[in-house]
Amino acid sequence: MPSPISDPSEDWDPLAPENHSDPRAVYSRLRDECPVAWSDRFEGFYALTRFKDVTEAALDWHTFTSAQKTPIPDATTPDRPPRAPAEVDPPFHTAYRDLLNRFFTPEYIRRIEPVIRRTARDLIGRCVSLGETDAVASFTFFMPIQVQCIFLGISVEDAERIKTTINRIIDAGAAGDTATHKAANDEIYEYIYGVLKARKKAPHDPNDVISAMIYEEVDGKRLTDDDIVGTIRLFLQAGHGTTTNMLGSIIRHLATTPDAQKRLRAEPKLIPQAIEEMLRVWTPVRLVGRKTTRDVEIEGRVVPKGSRVGLMVSAANLDDRKFENADQVDFDRKPNPHIAFGFGPHRCVGASLAREQLRIAVEELLSMTDDFELTGEPEWSTWTHLGPAKLPVRFIPRSLDLTGTVIRAGYNEMVMNIAAVRPVADLTNEIELRTREGAELPEWTAGAHVDLVLPGDIVRSYSLVNGPSDRSHWRIAVLREENGRGGSAMIHRLKVGDKVRVRWPRTNFALEDAESYHFFASGIGITPILPMIEAAQQRGIPWRLDYVGRSKSRLAYLDLLERYGQTRVHFTSEKGRPDLDSVISTTDERAAIYACGSQGFLIGLEEAANRAGRDLHAEWFAPKPGARQGAAGSHEAFTVHLERSNLDVSVQPGQSIIDACAEVGVTIPGACFEGTCSSCITNVLEGVPDHRDSFLSKKEQESNTLMAACVSKSMTDRLVVDW
Repeated sequence: MPSPISDPSEDWDPLAPENHSDPRAVYSRLRDECPVAWSDRFEGFYALTRFKDVTEAALDWHTFTSAQKTPIPDATTPDRPPRAPAEVDPPFHTAYRDLLNRFFTPEYIRRIEPVIRRTARDLIGRCVSLGETDAVASFTFFMPIQVQCIFLGISVEDAERIKTTINRIIDAGAAGDTATHKAANDEIYEYIYGVLKARKKAPHDPNDVISAMIYEEVDGKRLTDDDIVGTIRLFLQAGHGTTTNMLGSIIRHLATTPDAQKRLRAEPKLIPQAIEEMLRVWTPVRLVGRKTTRDVEIEGRVVPKGSRVGLMVSAANLDDRKFENADQVDFDRKPNPHIAFGFGPHRCVGASLAREQLRIAVEELLSMTDDFELTGEPEWSTWTHLGPAKLPVRFIPRSLDLTGTVIRAGYNEMVMNIAAVRPVADLTNEIELRTREGAELPEWTAGAHVDLVLPGDIVRSYSLVNGPSDRSHWRIAVLREENGRGGSAMIHRLKVGDKVRVRWPRTNFALEDAESYHFFASGIGITPILPMIEAAQQRGIPWRLDYVGRSKSRLAYLDLLERYGQTRVHFTSEKGRPDLDSVISTTDERAAIYACGSQGFLIGLEEAANRAGRDLHAEWFAPKPGARQGAAGSHEAFTVHLERSNLDVSVQPGQSIIDACAEVGVTIPGACFEGTCSSCITNVLEGVPDHRDSFLSKKEQESNTLMAACVSKSMTDRLVVDW
C-alpha cells in the first residue's frame, strides 16, 4: 500500500459556484479523473464519487465508521452526543433500528396518509390560488416539516419555528459561522428536551415512537434523555431538509419538461417509478459522512486513519459505470438501484415516510392543476443539500368541473353564476351567487356558511351575509388578504358571468334563542353577524353591536349598520382598540354574546368575557395560538371505543380520531381539521379529552362531555365516544 500524503493538495471545492446548482459536470470530472478527491473545506475531507467505492464503503462500517461525529460539516457542535441511529455503529445501531423500524412500515405510515394528503392539498391550494408564487416559500418549505411534526406527535404550530432554526444550523455550518451554529443548535435542543419532558408525563404507548424510546430497551438497557433527544433532532433535520429539496427538484423538472409532466398526468401509476428516477438524478443530500478507523487504499489513493470521508451518494447515482445514460432522467429505467437514501446498515430509516410524502405531493399537484411552469430562474440551496431554495412557478388550476348539482364526499354541490360583484369596503368585495335556472335555494339559518370549490378543487368557506328571507340568491363578502392562503385572491378575480361550484350551507355558528344579544365584530368578522342582526330584528329581540376596525373605509356594510342606534363603531386608527373589559361590563346579564373577527380581537374578547364570568360564542377564522399544543401528560396514541358501533379503534400519533375511525368504516363529519368549525363535535361518554380546538368554551371544555374529533387527543389511555 502506498504511503498516505500528510498534507494533500485540494482537488475540488464543494462551495465553488459550479457545484451549486447542477454539479453533474463536476461530478463527472471527479469520477473520471479524481475519484477520491480531497477538499480543504470543513476541516478537510476525502470525497468518494464512484458508485462502487461509495457502496463498498457504506457496507464496511468497521473501516468507515459513523460513530465518531462524522457529518460534513458538523451538524450539532462538538459538545453534543451522537445522534442515533445515524451516528452510531452496530451492534447498538442494529438494536436501535429494531426499535424504530416498526414505525416506518407501510401499514403504520398508511394510517397517516389522510393527514399528509390534507397537508399537501392545503399548501398546493395556496400556490394554485395565488397563480404565481415561489413554490419553495409557499409549499416545499412547509410540507415536510409539518409531516415530521405529525409523525412525531409534535404540534404543527411549531413547524415553522423548527424549520427556520434547522435552516440556520445548516447555513451556519456551511458558512463556518460557529457562533450562529451553536446558538441555533442550543435553541433546537432546548425545544426538543421540552418535548421529551412533556411526553414523559404520559404512560408508555407502543404506538408512539417517542414513547417507545422513553420506555423500551435497546441492547438490554433504557435509552438516556440525550440518546432520545439526539434521535428526535436527527429526524427533524434529516427528515425534512432532504424532502424539501427533493420536492423542489421534482417541481422544477416537471415544470421544465412538459412532456414528462403530461406523461405523469396521463399515466398516474407511473408516479412512484418516476419519483425513484428523479431521486437518482437529483439526489437531495450530496453526501453522508464517515471517518476511517485505519489506513485504507481506494482507487490507488491511501486515505489515512482518522480521516473524514464523504460518501458522495449524489455523484455515485450519476455514475455511468453503473447507470446507462446516467445524466438523463428516464422514467422507464429498470432496474434502478439508486442510493439516494443511503446504502448498507445506515440506509435512511425514514425512507418509506419520505417516499410517501413525495408520492402524495406529486399526485395532488397533478390533480389540482392543468399545468405548471417556471417564471424565472431558481436559486439554490447551500451545502450539503441539492435543490432549489427559491423556485418561481406559475400554477394553472385544474379546469372547473361544471357538472350541475352533484354529491361529492358527502356534500351537496351545485354550479352557480356570479350575478354581481360589488365593493363594500377597501379590499372587500361582495359576491352575489344565483343558480343558473333561478331556482329557489336550500334553506339556511343565520350564521351559516357555504364552501366555494374553486378551480383546482380548492375549497374555501365564507359566511353568508344575507338572511334566509330571500332564497333567490346567496351573498358573501371576501376581504383580499395578501398574506392569506390565496383563496381571497382567486375570489377577487371572479367577474359577473363566471361560474363556480358551491356546497350547500352548513351552520356551525348558530344563533341560539336568547332574551337579547350583544354582537361584536372586527373587520371582515361582520359577515356572519349581519344575518344574526337581521334575525334579531325580525324577531323583535333587543340587540347591540360593537364594530371595530382600522378606519371607516375598511369596515364593510358600515352605512347599513350605522342606521341602527344600537351600533357603536370603534376606529382603532383614532383611539386604538376599545377597552373590552369595560364594554363587556355594560352587557345586559341576559344577553348572549356573539363575536367574530381577527384572532387578536377574539383572544382579547375571550379573556375579557372570562374575567367577567360570561359565556362567549365566537367563530374563529384560524386556530387560537397554542390551541393545538398538547397538554402535559396527554396521549398522542390511545384507544377510542365507539359506543354505538361497539368498536375499539387505535389512534396513533399524527392520526386524527376521524381518520382512525374511517379505517374501520365509521364516518365522523369533518371539514376544517384544525378545530375551528365544530362540524366534528363529538359526545364523550367516558375518559378525559385533551382539548385542542378553538370553538368550545372554557366551560364546555372543562365539562369533558364534548370534543373536536378532528384535532383533540386524550388525557387517558381510553376514550368512549357516542359514535
